[in-house]
Amino acid sequence: MNLLRSSPVAGLRRLLTRLKGFSEDRSGNIAIIAALGAIPLILAIGIAVDYSRASSAKSDLQEAVDAAVLAGARDATTSWTTVAGKVLTASVKTRDFTVASSSFTTDASGNYVGTANGTIKTTFAALVSVQTIAISATATVAVKAASDKACILLLNTSASPGLLLNSGAVINAPNCQVHVKSTGNPAATFNASTTLSTKKICLAGTSVLDNGGTHPNLTKGCTTVADPFAGTLPTPSSSVCNYSNVNVNGGTYNAQPGVYCGWINLNSAPTINFAPGVYVIKGGGVNANGGTWNGTGVTFYFPDTSYIQFNGTMKLNLSAPTSGTYSGLLMYEASGLSKTSFSMNATNGANLSGLLYLPSRGLTLNSGASVTSNNLTMVLDTLIVNQVNWTLDSADKSIPVSGSSSSAAGVYLKK
Repeated sequence: MNLLRSSPVAGLRRLLTRLKGFSEDRSGNIAIIAALGAIPLILAIGIAVDYSRASSAKSDLQEAVDAAVLAGARDATTSWTTVAGKVLTASVKTRDFTVASSSFTTDASGNYVGTANGTIKTTFAALVSVQTIAISATATVAVKAASDKACILLLNTSASPGLLLNSGAVINAPNCQVHVKSTGNPAATFNASTTLSTKKICLAGTSVLDNGGTHPNLTKGCTTVADPFAGTLPTPSSSVCNYSNVNVNGGTYNAQPGVYCGWINLNSAPTINFAPGVYVIKGGGVNANGGTWNGTGVTFYFPDTSYIQFNGTMKLNLSAPTSGTYSGLLMYEASGLSKTSFSMNATNGANLSGLLYLPSRGLTLNSGASVTSNNLTMVLDTLIVNQVNWTLDSADKSIPVSGSSSSAAGVYLKK
């Protein structure tokens, strides 16, 4: 019908005018009856058009509220409601409805919530005293928990420095942070031809001895993360010595879990295969002179100041258990020990996986060590790195870092 070609609303108006003329025409009863019968039908169609417009307007309002709350959540400042309000106003400026009220707030779970109420004027429904149709929309935006993690935490608060990188030291840890609690003078030293590439270097102190090298994302006077493992780790039994003063000269040695007392001397570059389990080292330590260590699902525990001295050319392939009481624990020690050193030379490479929890130890990685640790977290007293090429990422036993600001990828609409 050509009456409807210009627009549904205009066409229906003209059609109603025509039908009204028919109803006033007294020339024939059939015309009158037809006109009177058609008016309710056309009116119903018109009202349906109004409600279809209202449904479309509600969808538009929902989109506007969604965009407003997302913008506010991304802003994440005390002015987020202002940001959200401006986005809402801009989004509905040219729409076929008006917004009567809006509100933006946060709920008990920390989600960002926005609500808007509006109306759309009717055309045909007005003929039956429905002047407007109310529309409303609500959006809730959640913020994902901060996913940042620290892979190195150095606990000494007065060491000078707490972190030392000497010439040729390269550490690539793009997905995790390094936290240094030292406020010493300096808190950290970076010598020439060094690289410390991390997501963030958080120094509690403000004094840095910078002799060159590359160390982006450095923050001085930073609030460092607390030690999440202190007082939480299991204590293996160490009262009975299963092995004492073991000596191995070359060849292959198949080690079994247990308590190793006194000094274990591994000479002439032997291959040591560690069966899965816990190895307690007490009353001395391990003096390893070259060779290869292989162990999957192994844990080394130090109940006293015993330690492992890695000398010469060594290759380490060691990973922590993935389940059970000692899950994720590769090397750790009892609490409250006096401070001692721990050195590692691994010129043939080292693949380490798990938590290295040695809060009383000053770890030194010496010349030529090549370490790939895609699943390693370290809590140490201090750290010295000498000519080491190290690729590092956080272990499953990680150090969560809170307080990171939200980003676009960190917020999402809750349906």
